[in-house]
Amino acid sequence: MTSNISKTIKETFEKSRKEGLEIGIEKGEKNKAIEIAKNLLDVLNDEIISEKTGLTIEEVKKLREND
Repeated sequence: MTSNISKTIKETFEKSRKEGLEIGIEKGEKNKAIEIAKNLLDVLNDEIISEKTGLTIEEVKKLREND
């Protein structure tokens, strides 16, 4: 019985760890896209920045408004 509980705890921990890692990677990629977009605001239009960074046009417009 204890072995099954330990196994379940280990499996739950590993699943949580993987999910956390995936979320961290996604956030890092999003932050990098935002950084790149900010650097392009003065040379490209919103549509091209969106296309090249994967950000939505709305996200690019917000960056431009906050620039």
